[in-house]
Amino acid sequence: MKIKVLSSQQCENKDANNGDCFILDNGQELVLYDCGCEEYAQYVMEYMKENKYQKVKVVLSHNDDDHFKGIPTLVENDKVSEITTVLLLKYVDELIDIIDDGRKNRESIKRQITEFYDNIYQLSGNNLQDAFEYAEIAEGITVSGPGKDYILNTAAKGLDTTECDHIDGETITNATSIHLSVKILDKKVLLTGDSTFESVMQENVKDFKVIQLPHHGKKDTGEAIMKELKNTTDEVYIVSDNTGNSNGGSDDLETKGYDVRNTKNSGMISLDYHFITRNRESRGNLSEIYNNKKQCK
Repeated sequence: MKIKVLSSQQCENKDANNGDCFILDNGQELVLYDCGCEEYAQYVMEYMKENKYQKVKVVLSHNDDDHFKGIPTLVENDKVSEITTVLLLKYVDELIDIIDDGRKNRESIKRQITEFYDNIYQLSGNNLQDAFEYAEIAEGITVSGPGKDYILNTAAKGLDTTECDHIDGETITNATSIHLSVKILDKKVLLTGDSTFESVMQENVKDFKVIQLPHHGKKDTGEAIMKELKNTTDEVYIVSDNTGNSNGGSDDLETKGYDVRNTKNSGMISLDYHFITRNRESRGNLSEIYNNKKQCK
């Protein structure tokens, strides 16, 4: 298994929110976790050509543009075999039961879902798979969280106009991000989209050697996760920085004492078994170099 974490430096508009794009290659199938800009899609198609892949499976963590914008390009070029995400239209009755205020009916909920989750709805007809029913994406790649109850209860808050549009410090849309667990031999990588700390903590986080810090290394969430794991060893934290004016981002993230790799500093990151298992000292030295480069600019 090899993973490439694409960098916002690859996107032409550096002022836009360009978001995430993770290429997951198990040697037999290609999987994409999010695709936040046109340049990411172009890179993916070049990678497919070089590695003789005809199709890619796509996992969309959540509805926001900075995780979605490149996917239509892949679809238009007939490169996508299937797309996995949360299909809330399948759970209308459950959402009505959760809201339980007597004001909502099936049609009003369906209308809200198609408007609020417009990017996902736009993908209709492109072999959409529901993440709750289709968790096994490919060998070594699994939808691992945060769980159906958390997602539906979070979505219900967003659909209920009497509730606020945030939960656990994130927007409703961000909080409904689905996670991927990726196995590299006996090690595991956790990809989290723009999730909340609470949803990430539903995972067995100590089982993972590499963790994507949610929402592009958002300070409060990232530091809380690192603090939770401070007594374990050798974790590598990945920040897929999106630039732009997002309230996520990593500029204020305190990384001292942790091995944090940030695409904003290092550009594209390649992960394989050798990367994960080489000793912490060598990784730390490289991380220190990146941090020093940042300070010298």
